[in-house]
Amino acid sequence: MKVTKLWKFKYKASILGIEIADINGNGQSEIIAYTKTGILLFISLSGKILHEEIISKDMPLWHLKICDIDDDGRFELILGGMDGILRIFKCSFTYNLELFWTHKLNSSISGILIDDINNDNINEVIVFSLDKTLRVLNPYDGKLVWGQIFEDGVGDAKIFINDKNIHKKEILACGNDGTIRSFDGIDGKLLWFKKHTNKMRAIAYMNTNKGQLVIYGGDDKKLRIINKNTQEEIKTKEFNNCIWKCISYPSPIFNNALVSSYSFAYFDESIPLEKTEFTSQLICLDQFLDINWELIGYNIEFLNIIEKFEKFYIFAVTTKGELLIIEEQTGKILFNNIYNSCANMIQFLTKNRLLLSCFDDGTIITYKLDEYLD
Repeated sequence: MKVTKLWKFKYKASILGIEIADINGNGQSEIIAYTKTGILLFISLSGKILHEEIISKDMPLWHLKICDIDDDGRFELILGGMDGILRIFKCSFTYNLELFWTHKLNSSISGILIDDINNDNINEVIVFSLDKTLRVLNPYDGKLVWGQIFEDGVGDAKIFINDKNIHKKEILACGNDGTIRSFDGIDGKLLWFKKHTNKMRAIAYMNTNKGQLVIYGGDDKKLRIINKNTQEEIKTKEFNNCIWKCISYPSPIFNNALVSSYSFAYFDESIPLEKTEFTSQLICLDQFLDINWELIGYNIEFLNIIEKFEKFYIFAVTTKGELLIIEEQTGKILFNNIYNSCANMIQFLTKNRLLLSCFDDGTIITYKLDEYLD
């Protein structure tokens, strides 16, 4: 696999994430980057800054979704950050932003999902927060469809689709209060919950030979796998650090999963980041709940899974600034490049074969895969 570096972009603030879309309808995809200082950047695919806009001055933007939520043929930008305000913007041809609506939460936004959760043929905006709430919002005006309250902040949530009825959806969520909960997508009714002592950080579900299972974990450093219907524990696995991410794939089969753990060893400022030894793990689970492979020592900040010719590849970035391309079937690292700053996100633009990563020091680095994953 040949990977060529194309260009590097540098900004004055940490870039926390990037998305790629033709946001203004001019026929050209743009990079939309969000920063620790609450600024949104519009950048061309050649690395030229096109526009910047202050969204939440001096307060981080954590999340950006790009979707046509009102079916008007134009993409909207759905933004959430530390200030707890969910903002939806439309973008003009000249990249000026027009506020569509806002919804105020009482603390930092943990995540955003877009899905027709209640079968009304409208993609609702689902937002969850450290203010202890999970809310389903009308995409046209931001009004509450239904909501639920935890005892502490909500850390992660996923849409569950019943394998016998694809129109029956639930929201699986986990919280800082140690609970995992399942809510009916129609009206938000609590279907079941399970309580643990420690904070739960990540959740997903898998379709397996043992039925539909929920996988989750958190600060007790245990991956737990339970039966979705009975909540009976099927399997556990001990990790060296807290469970950070649970991602099932491929859509819509969801019969495999990636699970990563996360170490806070870099908090020891007496040790330079490049010399910090991480014991973090990344494992790949199959539908029989066997571990296909395991990688140790990579403190993963973000994962992305790409399919090509019925093969899957994992793109990941780490706290040390490593950019990894991993063969999903074997766990073999096909490409490993390091930049001297914590990496926050990686995105792949299939059409142009562009690989983009962003970093704490405000850098975006763009590569081209000359041999497209073959």
